[in-house]
Amino acid sequence: MSQIATDSKTIQHDSLAIIPLGGQGELGQLLWIFMYAGQIMLVDAGAAYPSRYLPGVDLLLPNTNFLEANQEKIKALILTNGHEEHSGAVSYLLRHLKIPKILAPKFVSQLLSQSVVGATDSDSPLDVASFIDTIEFGKQYGIGPFEVEWLPVNNAIADASGLKIETPCGTVIYTSSFKLDQTPVDDHNLDIHGFARAGDKGVTLLISDSAGVEYEGYTPSEASIQSNLESAVSSAEGRVFVVFPGTNTHRLQLFFDIAESTGRKVVLTGDSLLKTALSAAVTGNLKYKRELEASLDDLDKLADESVMVILSGIEDDPLNVLNDLAFGENADVRLKEGDSLIYSGPIMPGKTRFLANILDQLLSLGVTIIHGYKQGLHVSKHASREELKLMLSLTKPRYFLPSIGEGRHIMHHAALAIEWGMGTDSVFPINNGEVLEIKNGIASLAGSVEAEAVLFNRLQGERVTTFSVKERKSLSHEGVVTVSVLLDEERKMVGRPGITAGAAGFLLTDDWKSVSAQIEAQVEEIVENYRTGKKVPSIGEIKNAIRENVSRTIRGNLQSKPTIHAVVHEVSTSRH
Repeated sequence: MSQIATDSKTIQHDSLAIIPLGGQGELGQLLWIFMYAGQIMLVDAGAAYPSRYLPGVDLLLPNTNFLEANQEKIKALILTNGHEEHSGAVSYLLRHLKIPKILAPKFVSQLLSQSVVGATDSDSPLDVASFIDTIEFGKQYGIGPFEVEWLPVNNAIADASGLKIETPCGTVIYTSSFKLDQTPVDDHNLDIHGFARAGDKGVTLLISDSAGVEYEGYTPSEASIQSNLESAVSSAEGRVFVVFPGTNTHRLQLFFDIAESTGRKVVLTGDSLLKTALSAAVTGNLKYKRELEASLDDLDKLADESVMVILSGIEDDPLNVLNDLAFGENADVRLKEGDSLIYSGPIMPGKTRFLANILDQLLSLGVTIIHGYKQGLHVSKHASREELKLMLSLTKPRYFLPSIGEGRHIMHHAALAIEWGMGTDSVFPINNGEVLEIKNGIASLAGSVEAEAVLFNRLQGERVTTFSVKERKSLSHEGVVTVSVLLDEERKMVGRPGITAGAAGFLLTDDWKSVSAQIEAQVEEIVENYRTGKKVPSIGEIKNAIRENVSRTIRGNLQSKPTIHAVVHEVSTSRH
């Protein structure tokens, strides 16, 4: 009996079909379909960050066309950790699919509730908390024809887990993102016995993390960088700014410990970081003395040597946060000469030149910058080669599917499994959309489904077509926009704001005229609101507000990020 047609074959009713809709060629965007007897279970729902060559695109999300056509078959979405790569597309899926329930570990459940309630882009916000059931480690959960157990793993985030999925066609182990950390910050160890027990009983398929396969040996423990981080903070004479991935709860704990030992107050800023910190504290995964807390309002009151500011952004892509900070585009704080900045995060492929530009800018500001693996300030959350071999040895799978990585990671991991002892016909380095079918103990490829990534613009809250991306590339000169304002002694605007733009591709579009009129109205409103407020604003505050609003308006309407100059002059209108 055939069940669902793909591009070239049909998925049989009595077979297990496993389909990745992301993560097989990129870091992130993970979404797995497990299907048996016409019932679907989804595993993870992640986002990825685009290259800088996709103008107007903020996120890459999994393609849901196949699922939208079969959504009545979906039984549940289950999640393995709270990183954007694994759960950043949950709200997107809920807007496009009928998902009866979501199952996740405690921290992930809390984080999702914090992240989405009342914060959607639509007119009718989704209360994601109402969809979520919190699981317990060590228990099995029935989801349609599947029996699922969450197995604790080491990572950089609280409650990270892999999965043991028992199906009518055999047991599948999904490691999710993992490493073996023998001195974990949270004292929670990878469940070696759980993986080994599954291996002893028989594992039909192992789906294992590939992102760290290019590194020999073992990935260092998160705790191994604490002394280097503490040394960097201790040697700083002024304020310390810290940027790292916003969902890294273990790194956050380290910095709170370091702040206490070095006598600094901690200021947290950035949407994803604040939600991570709150969720971690509520679930017992972040512990510190309350007197360490400080707010943005306290910055001017505290001595520079008593301040540690930890930053993240709307999403937790740390390099973009670093860029905004370096070029004065962060809405909350500004760097000054004598500050020290610690970048404790990864450099994604293709971003080396981007980082170099940021470092040059920071040096021009007189800011001390400390960063990188070589300085011992960052470690990966992914397993290296020896850990990957260990997982193969523990689970002893009949078939192997390397996952979570770019193309070279997938192929290198496939080669490692063959070197370890698996037959070439037992290893499946499949692509996004390809269907791996298991029937009567035999695994084979069975066609494919549509899996081209969805290009998503956050400000517009909508999908971006491939055509519009190509169109924007042809207008990709970012250019410069200058907004000039004259104020009298009472901070009233003299005349109208001046708006000039140059070397910008969007000047060729029909939308620029209406957008410039919108900017003019916004600038007038900003100045008037500041003038009538209780507090007399500084010229710097007015300039910052103009810059931020103009940047947001142009990005939202024209999908461009020009350099924004705000020029504000005070003039005397009285006669003497």
